Amino acid sequence: MSSSSTRKSSGAALSGALGFLVFNELASGFTQGFYTPLIPGIAHVLNVGDAAITWFLTAQSLAAAVCVPLLSRLGDMFGHRRMLRIAILVVVVGSVIVALLPNFPLVLVARVLQGPIAVWLPLEVAIIHGRASGETARTGIGLLVACLTGGAIVGTVASGLINAHSSSLMVTLAVPVLVQAIAVYAVFVKIPESPVRTPGHIDTPGFLGLALIMLALLGGLTLVGMNGVSPVESIGVLVAALAAGAVWVLWELRTSSPAIDIRLLASRRAAPIHITGFMLGMVMFGSQPPLTTFLSADPQRTGYGFAASSSKISMVIAAITLLATLGSTLVARIAKLTSMRWSLMMATVLAVVSNAFIAFAHSNMWQVWTYAVVMGFAMGLLMGGLPALLAERTPEGQTGGSVGVYNSLRALGGSAGGALFGAVLGALTPVGSKTAGVQGYLVMWVLCAAAFLIGAIGLMVLRRTSAENTAAPAEHTDTSIERETVVLAADFTQDPVQFEAVHDGSFEDNKEGQ
Repeated sequence: MSSSSTRKSSGAALSGALGFLVFNELASGFTQGFYTPLIPGIAHVLNVGDAAITWFLTAQSLAAAVCVPLLSRLGDMFGHRRMLRIAILVVVVGSVIVALLPNFPLVLVARVLQGPIAVWLPLEVAIIHGRASGETARTGIGLLVACLTGGAIVGTVASGLINAHSSSLMVTLAVPVLVQAIAVYAVFVKIPESPVRTPGHIDTPGFLGLALIMLALLGGLTLVGMNGVSPVESIGVLVAALAAGAVWVLWELRTSSPAIDIRLLASRRAAPIHITGFMLGMVMFGSQPPLTTFLSADPQRTGYGFAASSSKISMVIAAITLLATLGSTLVARIAKLTSMRWSLMMATVLAVVSNAFIAFAHSNMWQVWTYAVVMGFAMGLLMGGLPALLAERTPEGQTGGSVGVYNSLRALGGSAGGALFGAVLGALTPVGSKTAGVQGYLVMWVLCAAAFLIGAIGLMVLRRTSAENTAAPAEHTDTSIERETVVLAADFTQDPVQFEAVHDGSFEDNKEGQ
């Protein structure tokens, strides 16, 4: 039976499981948003300082950077539900240890165990894409991203409310465990396995090399601008990581069963999406902290800002997040009217305009709200649409790994954005002052606009297909096309270069529509 036939025969199974997949992402977002407001209390109970407690977040981020590409690729080989089950159980163990607050070193180990929570989304995208296509898959993926974003809001708000009325911090920290327990039931009882596997052996050197390179890149970016660390040291770590990455790429190109398909990653069908995802992460994660400092700045002292309270700042951030949730939910419907590629290009243009707008108009609060609404909606379209489009353009059996790499590059972009914008603000801080000049924020927003402009150009050169005239890909009803899709996917796996020359986009014509 072809993989597309399997999709048709298992459509009902996906329909019944979609709600549980959506709940899993709600639980993921809830957990990831739950801990941040509690960090001061955790530091107090564990008797650690402000510098040390930053590792509470950093440990989980570094673990996620390693886990996401590895587990998502293993999901392609051994089953996405199987890897999702393992990832959820590991996260639950970590959450239980965090709730017990035994001591700081063990809590950091527990946070490392919570790292695989970031791979839930790529594995769930692969499960959906293995059992659905067209608007059904796009809508499902958009809902996953929307619930991940919305869950983070709920978790952040809930943690403060629960902690204010709970008897102890340990009781508050037990709440994510209860939410995750429902996710465990969903994955073990209600969610079906993906029907497609990628044969091959485990590329141990490739996986280990990728893990070390990701750690070095994120570590080097984290060191940039850190007190007590010279620029030479941080740049040295980044250069070493890039050199190791070049060696790793050569290995991956030569091995018969690579950890990451470099040829697919660098092809015109995928590279522009990954570049846009990197730029999205750079702005989404890197520009938010400076936005809060801009809003809180006292205009009487600095000449800019609004002396905004924490509640007003929270309202602006919440507006961006809520509009991003709305954009993720609506991306499939908007793509149905045009195409996914054009919808994402529209989103990048909106993001360029919103950042250019606030760079030159930021003296009134209504201008900030305008930026928040437009920027939030544009980011939501990109957050929901980019992984959906990438899944459509990825050969069967490689979806999990491909989306996992996308997520890792987006996270890497966030670290790069944080380092870049921090360096810009630091360079444009007047001598003897601790507050950046307004020019630093202007440059940051111009750089954000430039980042999305690069994404727009990338989507413009994204390889077009004859299906681009169709609003959404068909739901696979022609069995001859289904068989051809499987054969072409196998051809791509064997020799992607020859595939490009011979088929000239026919795989995409049958497998996807923009």
